[in-house]
Amino acid sequence: MRPTPETGTQVPKPRARPPLKLALVLLTGAIAGAGAMYAAGGLLRPAASTRPEAEGNRGAAPPDEHGHAGGEEEREEHAPGVVDMPREKWEGAGIEVAPARRDTLTLTKWVTGNVTPNEDRLAHIYSLVEGTVHEVRVRYGDRVQSGDVLAVIDSMRVGEAKLALVQARLDVRIAQVNLDWKQTIAENTRGLIEALEQGIAPQQIAERFQDRPMGAYREQLVSAYARLHQARAEFERDRNLYEQKRVISEQQYIKTKADFEAAQATFGALKEQARFTIEQELIQAKQALEAAQVAEGTASSTLYILGYDKEGVDGVDPIGQGEEVAHYAIAAPFDGTIIAKDVVRDERVGPDTKLFDLTDLSTVWVQADVYEKDLPYLEGLQGRTIRLRSSSYPDRLFEATVFYAGDVVDAETRTVRMMAAAENPDRVLKPGMFVEVELPTGTAADIVQVPKSAIQADEGETFVFVQEAEEEFVRRDVAVGREGADVVEVTEGLEGGEPIAIRGTFALKAEMMRGELAEGGHSH
Repeated sequence: MRPTPETGTQVPKPRARPPLKLALVLLTGAIAGAGAMYAAGGLLRPAASTRPEAEGNRGAAPPDEHGHAGGEEEREEHAPGVVDMPREKWEGAGIEVAPARRDTLTLTKWVTGNVTPNEDRLAHIYSLVEGTVHEVRVRYGDRVQSGDVLAVIDSMRVGEAKLALVQARLDVRIAQVNLDWKQTIAENTRGLIEALEQGIAPQQIAERFQDRPMGAYREQLVSAYARLHQARAEFERDRNLYEQKRVISEQQYIKTKADFEAAQATFGALKEQARFTIEQELIQAKQALEAAQVAEGTASSTLYILGYDKEGVDGVDPIGQGEEVAHYAIAAPFDGTIIAKDVVRDERVGPDTKLFDLTDLSTVWVQADVYEKDLPYLEGLQGRTIRLRSSSYPDRLFEATVFYAGDVVDAETRTVRMMAAAENPDRVLKPGMFVEVELPTGTAADIVQVPKSAIQADEGETFVFVQEAEEEFVRRDVAVGREGADVVEVTEGLEGGEPIAIRGTFALKAEMMRGELAEGGHSH
């Protein structure tokens, strides 16, 4: 072994060809020994010697059944590590060829992490009211949609709140009707007063307003107006009699005048009283309506606080719902999976009773605890995409976006926590799963590098398959060094630009091993 110029790390020197497998040697020896033993016992008849008698006959084959010399063996033999792979088999074997690159290598380091639920999409579901569980509609592990009912609780508080809402709505309707009535009376009374002030005859007043409701104001105002009308007529008559002909006494005239003025004052006072009273009654009716509306809003808000939506509040109907008016539904706040269920039917629950845990596993968080010595690798990582892998899915790489790059060093573990969010549409990343998280650690320039899929290993040796001809690959032992995102550095044994198999190398290795086994089995 000798050190590489970049790192000083001891790497194995590449070999021109792989060593003969110990298993093949033992197998060959076992076959030869068994053949000699059977021949000695007379169980096998003597065969024509296939071993050359002289060096010049090396490689000669025995004559066939027609007496012809075999010449070369029927099967073409290759040096170990050479694989013939016809082009038509490449697609089935997944073989892909590309030149080894000499380029800048982005260096990475893998650290241990684990998958946790997305805490922004994790709900611990409690009941907001006390009551008895009437029904449980989901089981552990069920996937639910937003708004799906998980459980139903019988709650006295809910029943009372709904009944209070119904009563408040009734009070609002009554107050509204009362206000409408007061407004009608006020409008008609104002019209009556205006007509009376115009001096219209009492008979015409009765005809014009006979079908227009105005309560007691009609009788009071019309009666006062009729008296005023009569008093005015008597006063004008007596005044003429007194002033012109002195037919009546002064005392009679004064009395008639006093009666007129009294009727006039009474009518005026009734008008003012009517105007004041109708306005006062309107204000009271409006206040009563507002109070009823506030009570209705309070009753509605109580149900909103308990989690009911507008449709549920509007649909409260004690008569139609019957005993269901006291039912309180526990609904899913978002799409997700039930990961904990702590409630059964007929159980007594309250605000401190957790019923379910619901999480949306379409996204998960990945956390990694990074040691102090690796803190520089976290610089600038906020908002960047990193990769992770799991031993459960060795052929897959996942991506996550870093949203927290650590600010506090744990006093006990001397690590800083890094958090990243990963999309998980197929739910393969499970909370609690251990993963490896890839951290970028720097770059190295002018490095021979190959995809990790190009590297194969056997008996502690690493190698690649170099394409020597159109359909021929040759094993080339190499020394590897630092790793990048999905590539590895080749420190010895390969030059940039050489064509190698970057995919399907396992198939090439299997074909190489099969060929070596076959050649070993025909050795004598």
